[in-house]
Amino acid sequence: MKITEISVTPVPSYYPKELGKNAFSDNIGLQRLEWIVRARTDGGVEGVTSANRAMGRGRVEDLITLLKTTLLGREVDSLLQVQNGVVTGPGADVARTFRSTRWMDALAFDLYGKAHNVSAISLLGGKVRDTVPAYDTTLYFQDFLVPEKGAKQVAEEAAEAKAAGYRALKIKTGRGGRWMMPEAGMRRDVDVVLGVREAVGEDFHIYVDANFGYDDRLDLLEDFIRETIPANIYWLEEMITHDVAGYRAMREMQAKHGSKALLVCGETDRDPISETFRHLIEDGLIDGYQPDIVGAGYLRWIEIEGALRGTEVRSIPHNFGNGTFGTFATLAFGAASRTFVSLEDERNLPHIFGPFPPFRDGAYQVEECPGLGVSIDEDLFQAKYALHEWQVE
Repeated sequence: MKITEISVTPVPSYYPKELGKNAFSDNIGLQRLEWIVRARTDGGVEGVTSANRAMGRGRVEDLITLLKTTLLGREVDSLLQVQNGVVTGPGADVARTFRSTRWMDALAFDLYGKAHNVSAISLLGGKVRDTVPAYDTTLYFQDFLVPEKGAKQVAEEAAEAKAAGYRALKIKTGRGGRWMMPEAGMRRDVDVVLGVREAVGEDFHIYVDANFGYDDRLDLLEDFIRETIPANIYWLEEMITHDVAGYRAMREMQAKHGSKALLVCGETDRDPISETFRHLIEDGLIDGYQPDIVGAGYLRWIEIEGALRGTEVRSIPHNFGNGTFGTFATLAFGAASRTFVSLEDERNLPHIFGPFPPFRDGAYQVEECPGLGVSIDEDLFQAKYALHEWQVE
C-alpha cells in the first residue's frame, strides 16, 4: 500500500472561553489554528497528524515540499520498524527526516495502524490502563480578563472545571515575571492558589506552572512555596529556568517548609534528553519530565522512557498547542505508558474530528481503535474547510 495523496488544511480550533496571559506571553484568546495533515493511500486508508509544530514559524510551501519529498509514493510499511507488533524505530528511508521532524511520526503510527487494523496503543507496547487521567490546563491569568474580580475569577473557573468532571487542573502563576511588580505578583499567585483550593475542595489535584516567572527571585519563590503549603500543590512546574543549582535550592526550600509537590519541567527541551536535564534527572532534582507529545514524537518518547527506566521520574508530556489532535495523540501514549501521570487537556471544542472518548470522573475511557482512533467528518470538512486545503498527488 502506497501513499498517493497528501494535503494540509488550516482548521480553526476553539476554546470554550477566552484564555488569558501566562508569565511572559500575552492573551491566548478564543481560538488557534490546527494545521491538519492528511495522507491517503491507494488502498483507501487515511492517516492524520497535526503540523502545528512545523507551522509555528514555518511556511505552507515548505511544509508541502517536506511532506511530498518524505511521504509521497512511499509504502506504508516502510515508515516504521515493527517487531512482534511493537514499533522499534523509524523506517530506514525516513529515519533522518523523522529524527529532525519528529511531529511527523504520529502520522506514521496512525497510517500504519489503520493499514494493519491495529491500534497505536499496541504499536507503543500495549495498553497498561483502561482510563487516562486528564487535567484542565485553561486557567491562565484569568484575573486580568476580569480585573474587578481578581483572584476570585480564577477560583470560579476552577469550580466550573470541577463541575465539568475534572479532578485536576493547572494554574498559571509567575505574574511578577512581567505583568506585575514582583512581590505583588507573588501575592496574587498565592491568593489564586489558595482561592482555587477553597473552590475545588481537598480531593482534587492542583498543579502550578510559572513559565519561569520566578527567575532571579528565589526569595519570592520561597515565599510562594511557604504560603501555599495549605493548598497541598501536587506539582510545581517551571518555576524557574532549568538549572541544577536553582533546582537544588528549590529542593531545599521544599524540605524546609514541608512541601511534597513534585518538581517537573522539560517542555522547552528541544533535543530530549539534553545535558542539563540529564543532570537534573541523575541528581534526583526533578520528578516529572515534559517534552511535547507531538513535537518530540512517539519515537523519541519511546527512547526517553527507556532512558528514564530505573529512575523515579514520571512521564508528563506537554500538550498545549496541539489542539484536538493532541488529545488523541496523548491518549494513545498515556494508555501505553507505565509512568504517565495526566493528559494536558486544552478542552478544545470538537470540529472535524470524530467525538472524543467518554470522559468520566476526571479521565477518558480508552478504547483500542485502528491507528490513533482519529476520524474526520468529511461532510463538515468539505462544507467548511476544503476551500483552504492544499493537495499534492
